[in-house]
Amino acid sequence: MDAGLFPTLFSLGLLGGFLSGLLGIGGGIIMVPLLLYVPSALGVGALSMKTVAGITSVQSFFGALSGAIGHKRYNRVSMPLAYAVGGSATAGSLTGSIASVYLTSEVLLMVFAAMAIVAAIMMVLPRHENGPEPDVESLRFNKPLAVVIGLGIGLLSGIIGQGGAFLLVPAMLYILRIPTRITIGTTLAVGIASSAAVLVGRLGTDQIPYLMSAVLVAGVLIGAQLGSVISQRTPRRLLRGALSVLIAGTALKIWYELLLA
Repeated sequence: MDAGLFPTLFSLGLLGGFLSGLLGIGGGIIMVPLLLYVPSALGVGALSMKTVAGITSVQSFFGALSGAIGHKRYNRVSMPLAYAVGGSATAGSLTGSIASVYLTSEVLLMVFAAMAIVAAIMMVLPRHENGPEPDVESLRFNKPLAVVIGLGIGLLSGIIGQGGAFLLVPAMLYILRIPTRITIGTTLAVGIASSAAVLVGRLGTDQIPYLMSAVLVAGVLIGAQLGSVISQRTPRRLLRGALSVLIAGTALKIWYELLLA
């Protein structure tokens, strides 16, 4: 193993953690392609999708935990919404994570790419928010629909090895109609439970590369706190636009690689 791999992993964790705190996505949507392509491009090592899925299951949990703590300070986390979505997402994530041991790296990559396409399409839909962010205590939402959304996204996220927040964010914004900053903070809170279930499933099936995961998480913990601070000072429209571009770019890159394989 090349010694340059560990500084690379730390730097990628810093970036993934920052995006987690900024956009509420747990970092997996960007971390998977970065881990697949950056170490190889730098000549410090090539990671398989199985290895990457194991690393991101650890990274997603700690990114969500650190980011949620940051957003909680600004009262951007709706606990009733987090419980409704998070409970069903946790059950789905655990099921998908255990089932993933029977799937090939190619299948995992295809599932990831399909989820990214769906999320990218949702994010380009028009969304209008005027005035200040509403008070989180007065938030109202469709609880049965929230449970169904959590279950479906949790199952798919368990298969690909991370919290699936990049799909949960557009689902909250455009299906449940949750305000942007509350969506970001609450998604991170949901991500704690769902990514913990993914992590347990990976641990139980011996799919975690511990040393590489620890180095990456060290960067994640620092980056997520910085991202949560910047998120409160960034216009809502810009936050949604950044997430849309990030998801679309990642989806196109992965499908391009799949078609060339």
